[in-house]
Order: sequence, then C-alpha cells, then structure tokens
Amino acid sequence: MIKKPVTISNWHLPNRAVLQPMEGCDGELSGAVGALTRRHYLRLAGSGAGIIWFEAVSVCPEGRANPRQLYLCDETAHSYKALLEEVREAALKKTGITPKIIVQLTHSGRFAKPVADKILPIGGGLAPLIESTPAPLVAYRNPHWEVGREGQDYQIVTDDYCRKVAQYYEKAAKLAQAVGFDGIDVKCCHGYLMCEFLSAFERSGDYGGSFENRTRLFFDCVDAVKSSTTASVLITTRLNACDGFPYPHGYGVDENDAIDLSECKKILHILSGKFALPMANISLGNPYLIPHVNRPARGLTEEPEVGMERIYKITKELQEAFPDFPLVYSGLSYPGKDCVDYADAMLKDGAATLAGFGRMSLAYPQFFMDYLEKGSLDGKKSCLACGKCTLLMRGGSVSGCPVRDEEYKAYLDVVMK
Repeated sequence: MIKKPVTISNWHLPNRAVLQPMEGCDGELSGAVGALTRRHYLRLAGSGAGIIWFEAVSVCPEGRANPRQLYLCDETAHSYKALLEEVREAALKKTGITPKIIVQLTHSGRFAKPVADKILPIGGGLAPLIESTPAPLVAYRNPHWEVGREGQDYQIVTDDYCRKVAQYYEKAAKLAQAVGFDGIDVKCCHGYLMCEFLSAFERSGDYGGSFENRTRLFFDCVDAVKSSTTASVLITTRLNACDGFPYPHGYGVDENDAIDLSECKKILHILSGKFALPMANISLGNPYLIPHVNRPARGLTEEPEVGMERIYKITKELQEAFPDFPLVYSGLSYPGKDCVDYADAMLKDGAATLAGFGRMSLAYPQFFMDYLEKGSLDGKKSCLACGKCTLLMRGGSVSGCPVRDEEYKAYLDVVMK
C-alpha cells in the first residue's frame, strides 16, 4: 500500500511516504537557511518519499523556539528559494521523482526562546547554545505545563496580539508561495501557541472558553493563509488530536481524564468542509512534557508498544470518521528496520492514508529508497529510538542523529559534559 500512488487535491504522489518535520536548530541567527539545514535537506532529497514536510519555520521573531530556528521573512526568503531549487534538482537526479515540499509555519508560544545570552558557533566550535529565556508568551497559565517553572515570568498574550498573529501568518504564507513551497502547514500541535489555545477553557475574551473561541486563532490563521495564497498551494495542518493532560487543562480528554476525540473531530469537520483542506497530519501529546505520547521510545514513562497502540487507535478512529479526508500517520520510527513494513500494514488496515516518518529520516535519510529498491531496510543504519536527537535539541545544540551520522557525534559529547 505504501508504494501505491495517491492523489491529494491536485497532487499526484508516486507513493504514500511522508518525511515528517524534524527541526534541526541549525539556521542562521537571521532565520535564514544554514549550512547544516542545507545538508539535511539535500540528504532527504535522496529518500524517494513523495512528500518532504519541511521543519517548523517561525512566522515572527518572538515566536522562534530557539535562536537558530528558521524564520521566513523578507530578509531570509532568498535562502529558502535557493534550497528548494537545489532539493528538487537533487531529488530528480537521485530518485527520478520531484517530491512535494510543505513548509510548517509556527509560533512556539510558551516554548519560544528567541534570544540567547551568548551565541556559540556550530561547526568547528562544537558548542551548544547558552540561552536566556524571556517571558514566555502563553495562552493562559497551565499548572500541568508549568511544573518546576511556577516562578517563571509568564506573559499571557492579549486578544489584540492574537489578531496580529494571523497577520504574521498571512505575510509568511505569501513568502512561502513566492519562494516555491508546494504546501503550507498551519501548525497546531505539541503545545505551541495555537495548540495551547485549544485547552484555554478558563481564558476570558474572544479566544477562550467556548469551542468557537478556543479554535478562533487557529481558524483565523488557516483563513489568513488560504486567503493570501493561490489554489496552486496546498494548505494543510499538523493537528494535535489530544493533549494527554488531565481535565480541565488538557484538550482532547473528558472529565474522567480519558481520551475524547469529539473536539478533534469537530475541528477536522470544519477543516475538511468550510476550509476545504485536502488532508491533515495527525499528532498528539506534548514532546516537551510527555514525549512518550507522540514519540514512543525505550526508557520513557511507558513501554513503547503502549504508545504505538495509542497512536494506532486514535489515528484509525479519526480516519474512519473522515474516510474521504486523507490523514498522515505519525510516530512510525520506533519499529526500526521494520518501520516501513509496519507503516504499510497500518495503511492496509485503513488507519491512515499516508505514512509519516520523523526520527528515521535523521538516522537513515535514504531509508525509503532502499525499501523501494531492495524491499527492506538496513538495520545498521536504522533509527534506534534512543532519543539522542532530542537530547541534542534540549541541550541547546543543533539536532541530528549522533548515532548514525558522524556529523553530530561531537555535538553529543559536548551536550553530555
């Protein structure tokens, strides 16, 4: 099934493999594409996957998750245009196909760290960032998300600021089309600003309380992106199905703290109906606080098989509820060398329409091409689900696979000291 072509809107994809957005924290301080960014995507160009879902790119300076997060603006746009041209040329030469490339536009909200006390060089310097943390921009005060950080200076964003965010998305979307992205993802997952508003039950004003208010920022930004681009650009989202946090501070759970997808289904109904989005990428949980929910791995809070089963049940329930609205399945890297076979089985089971791979693409960029040509993956190149790529990111360094990619081993040594 994963090898079968599929048509999504006006896209005719040669297969159903998607490379998920994996942030490298390796852009220039201006937000332009950096040397490691370029290296990463040129490696992905040889994957053979039908879609490359470009990593999170901030829509404003204060929304950057780290001082090296990519930021698309007038001053940096040229670097994205050049990279996209290189990636498409390399992909066609290496694989015979030209993948569709979706950019993930984001505002990191409470997880933004846009400035640093001191910027240390990447490359020969082999040093992580030393970050300072300005007052995080939050939708509301959330005790479950602030454990150990209760005394931090938080800034609850105003309704006026929310309206400004939609303007940021509008400008970024215009630039995304101008530089050549095939699609735009209005990111609404992992606890970032738009996703956090989904659980703003106790916030007052136009952006809190009711379902209509809590989804207002997200839908306003979707509308802004659609209105500012032509029909040639596919608009989509990576959407959080549920937080996994207790009620009333968690979206997607009921009063007994059990998973409740009713609001997610309402969102998908609006996205596929009113906004006519052609597909969505499903995620869940918050990788900062409960990484086992969306990124099953060894040594976390629960056995990874439990997390894999949760992802399966949630994604399948949503896909069955919207059979004509293609969904992308996430969290597929844990099975390692068997991950593509596992994904193929999920697609045959009807759990989703496309299969998304994140960590595997860092460890083994050509994994899907190997599967297409050889029918299997090389276990000595496959992701081990060890979490070291995330350890690099949390340590303030650039992010990649220090186990399978020599480029990142020295960075891990620095972070571990």
